[in-house]
Amino acid sequence: MKRYLALLAMVPAVLGGTLAAVSPAHAAPTPSVSAALGVDAVILADGVRLRSSPGGSYVIGLLYYGDYGQILGSSNGWCRFRLGGRSASGLPAGTTGWASCSYFATEEGRRMSEVAVDSLD
Repeated sequence: MKRYLALLAMVPAVLGGTLAAVSPAHAAPTPSVSAALGVDAVILADGVRLRSSPGGSYVIGLLYYGDYGQILGSSNGWCRFRLGGRSASGLPAGTTGWASCSYFATEEGRRMSEVAVDSLD
């Protein structure tokens, strides 16, 4: 729960383009995210389609701003994501699927499109 709150505290700063809005006392420690599996992440938009495969046409469900979980890997700009709690749309915790990496940010405020994650290619 503490990590989830830290993630939510980071979202406005990421969307605003600055991390100065978040006080260091509320920021979580900065783990190394390069080539790491299980990177904690939060959704930065509403209505993000969680798909069964990278770029696939089958949509499992929708993710919304503040939904959180872990990035398990990536492939060509698509992130494999496991939902950490029940989503705002009602998807159960543990649901796994693919979404564009551009809709995720790490707990230290970096967008997933800027982070090196193990490739699943």
